[in-house]
Amino acid sequence: MSAYAYDTWSQLIDKATAVDTARYKVTYTLKYKYHPDIQDYYDDTRIVQIGKQSIKDYSDIIQHFDSLATEQVRRGANSYSNVSGMPWPVELVRPTRGTSANLRLRLSLNVNTLVYADSVPTINWTFLPEESTSILGYECSKATGEFAGRTYTAWFTSELPLPYGPYKFGGLPGLILKIEDAEQQFIWEAVGFERSNEPIMKYQYRNANEKNCSAEEAEKTLVRYFKSPVGFDIASMGGDASRLHIVGKDGKEIDIAKAAQQSIPYKPLEIK
Repeated sequence: MSAYAYDTWSQLIDKATAVDTARYKVTYTLKYKYHPDIQDYYDDTRIVQIGKQSIKDYSDIIQHFDSLATEQVRRGANSYSNVSGMPWPVELVRPTRGTSANLRLRLSLNVNTLVYADSVPTINWTFLPEESTSILGYECSKATGEFAGRTYTAWFTSELPLPYGPYKFGGLPGLILKIEDAEQQFIWEAVGFERSNEPIMKYQYRNANEKNCSAEEAEKTLVRYFKSPVGFDIASMGGDASRLHIVGKDGKEIDIAKAAQQSIPYKPLEIK
């Protein structure tokens, strides 16, 4: 692994419960980075299922590898495929009406999956009717709003009168098809919209090491991780650094002590 990697591991998803039935399915691309000063983006494909009672936002890439791993184990494999790339390791389920959300955050190397509840505040949007654009063939209007210490620009369409969007965003008179913060650290854009009749599933991960915590504790854990990703991983292994081997881009092994001193610039999505 690289000293700067956030390695998301697959989970086995052979146990599940349907919590709702999706009426609509929205596919978004997500470009994100852990700090605005970082040059390169990570990419994810997000699925937002909108049901009568619940909305689920999850990574389609992680879901693919979870399904692949589950099938490999079902066929008797002793090992299975882990997640490729750097998809955003956050899953969120929230009611269509309500002010709270349930989240799962997978930590690097399957250390834990943090499970916590968090608020979904009302965003006071400012409408900019003089500006418009087209996304997926839908005429979109522009609005700006403040959320958790960031300023966001959203493009929504009244042709799809669904007051929702990715993550916790919503409250506009139409589906949000694109939204980004002023620093362009997080950029969601819809690339697909369809009617659906698929179940919204809640999975019981077989090997997730789930840990219930508060939203504040989850954020503090992420701060510790990015301060020293390698040190965090070593601590999660009981302090046994011999279990961790890091290889650089040149193929040579990196000294663990030096790697543990490296940090990743980090600015959370929700600053406050």
